[in-house]
Amino acid sequence: MRRTLATVALVLLLAGGCDDRGGDAPGAAPDSLAPGEIIEVAILTGTSAGGRVTTEPTVLADEQAVRRYVERFRNDRLQGQIVRAAERARVPEGRRLAAAVVAIGCEVPTRVVGTSTGGETVVRAVLPSPTKQCLAPITSVVLVLVPA
Repeated sequence: MRRTLATVALVLLLAGGCDDRGGDAPGAAPDSLAPGEIIEVAILTGTSAGGRVTTEPTVLADEQAVRRYVERFRNDRLQGQIVRAAERARVPEGRRLAAAVVAIGCEVPTRVVGTSTGGETVVRAVLPSPTKQCLAPITSVVLVLVPA
């Protein structure tokens, strides 16, 4: 049931539905951001996609950087989701778009939290309580806005 809800939410997010930041379009940045605040743009998932969990996001400075980033994944659908979400993301001045694999397993993160201090950015997934076993791991990638 949770996987179905997560899939439905992801489809709505990618189709241009509202998100949890008060109805902004996906990828929209809030009008005002605290200096060290990390803003979640999207959580994207792919089954058996590979990757390696990290707390340090990779900056996606341009289209080429996005293309290089997605090459690490074995799932074409996840690659396409990341590329499309990065294209739609609105990055305000003083911010950069970044991505990180935040989880690989049976559970999809409900959200991602992060901090940025002294030029170092750290993100981590908030996972629901384990409720199921899976035959193939799900790779969860987050796109975030980080301070420039």
